[in-house]
Amino acid sequence: MNKQLFLADTQNQLSFDDMIEKIENIDNRIIYHYNKNYMYGKTIQYEMFKGIWIVYHDLALKRSDLFPLEVNGFIQINYCISGRCELHYKNNKVFYVGAGDFVVGLLKNKQYKHSFPLGNYNGISIITTEEKLDNFLKTIFPETKITSKKLLLKIEECDEYIVLSNNLEIKNIMEEIILSNHDFWKEKAVIKFAELILLLISNDIEFYQLTGKYYDKQLINKVKQIKQEVTANIEVYTKIEEIAQKYHISSKTFADCFKAVYRKTYYAFIKEFRVKKASELLRSENLTIGEVAIRVGYLNASKFSKAFLDIMGVTPICFRKNNSLTVLD
Repeated sequence: MNKQLFLADTQNQLSFDDMIEKIENIDNRIIYHYNKNYMYGKTIQYEMFKGIWIVYHDLALKRSDLFPLEVNGFIQINYCISGRCELHYKNNKVFYVGAGDFVVGLLKNKQYKHSFPLGNYNGISIITTEEKLDNFLKTIFPETKITSKKLLLKIEECDEYIVLSNNLEIKNIMEEIILSNHDFWKEKAVIKFAELILLLISNDIEFYQLTGKYYDKQLINKVKQIKQEVTANIEVYTKIEEIAQKYHISSKTFADCFKAVYRKTYYAFIKEFRVKKASELLRSENLTIGEVAIRVGYLNASKFSKAFLDIMGVTPICFRKNNSLTVLD
């Protein structure tokens, strides 16, 4: 696969090779294992057809400042299994792809940046060019008049991106392309990819427009900054109304944008963050349950215990009993 498909964050001057710790070749598949200084997980890829790459990502980022750049001229198809991907759209707009979402775009005229706001991503990509897609279609359907132009026109009609959410037919096709254990898995992938292209250019599926689905980049950056400050001072419980007043942003705008970025409401996210922080303290610090509660912003120990039970499935006392660190640990 062309390494230019996954460039480094220019600010950090990281190369593709910097993030790879080990490469394996198994049954015509290339498996990239990442350097744990940057991320955990792996990427599996293979060339399904000349110039058509199937890529499976299972990533957990250790560093939040990794922003791979896409390169011009590629048709890219993405299906998110879990996690969340932030895609930078035109005119400083940003939109999000979450579990069950499917996106097709033509990367042209500029470099497109993406990142993973939840720190993890599991998904499937298919990467090719107009020329290689045309060669594929002529090989599979020798007498066809179908060309890549039909797909590109669909993308243009949808204002640069075809977007589908939780479509069962798409889900089945994408997962069979990469996860099949069939003896003829590569041949089956070719058939499923042809089926996918026919489905995309047909009139059987309605795609939704990005209008109303994207957010201004400056607003996104402000919400991320607020999230960093709130989580860095988790012992202070901050309400949305207080955030709105302090950061000069409407409560509704903040709430909507926060949920778009982090998939959860602000209050659900903070509740989970506080409990996860508390679990770390219970494992590593010799503090009472009440002291731990205060450290993560709960003034009422019983409310803290209930929140902990909701998230972790056990009480703080039971968690500490089963998870305390020992000298041997």
